[in-house]
Amino acid sequence: MPRPGLATAVAAPVVTACLLLVSACAPSDAERGFTPGGGVEPAAATAAGTPAGQPGTEAITAAPGLTVEIEWPAEPDPVRSAAIKAFARDFTAQWRAVGTSGGDRSYVKGIDAESSAYRDALAWVRDFLDDRRSARGVARLYALRVPSTMGRGAEVYGCVDLTGLRLTDEQGVPVARQPAWLKRPRAVYLQTAGLGRGDDGVWRIRLYRHAEYPDELAKECVR
Repeated sequence: MPRPGLATAVAAPVVTACLLLVSACAPSDAERGFTPGGGVEPAAATAAGTPAGQPGTEAITAAPGLTVEIEWPAEPDPVRSAAIKAFARDFTAQWRAVGTSGGDRSYVKGIDAESSAYRDALAWVRDFLDDRRSARGVARLYALRVPSTMGRGAEVYGCVDLTGLRLTDEQGVPVARQPAWLKRPRAVYLQTAGLGRGDDGVWRIRLYRHAEYPDELAKECVR
């Protein structure tokens, strides 16, 4: 989930579908999210339980007091549905890493280890851990869709609403001064990702971008 650090949030331009797909289709030996701690990876809940093409809202407990709410679209195509679920799993797993103070490392499974997305994800989580911060509340993911696919690459868009979250200390106590990126307009934005499907059939994220209001691509996320 490529968001800037805890203190500031600078909108990164949403790249074109062509650029995302080129990145997604690149060989595995060829940008921000969350950093885990060490240790064994615990078994993690998955956001992939909703059958392909079945719309509805699913609330997933990422950690005590921290919920990810996903609005699944009606996507009958199994390939696009799988890409959407991979995107949503990564979003959920990264919040799980934050909510468990880095104890849950399951998010790394959904990101190409050789990609810029992997480095971005590590840096994003590290921001929380280094500052001894966590989060509580509800993070919402909606308007999920796949605007384009090409070979083994796919581009996924999703709207994010973080206004239901509060930054906390590691014990879950809200900090006195909440950051601007948890308040409107910056807390509601468009998240995009370029994904590649490996030889094992698994979709993994290789590139992150986001657009914030008043970017035209982000206006549809405002409710």
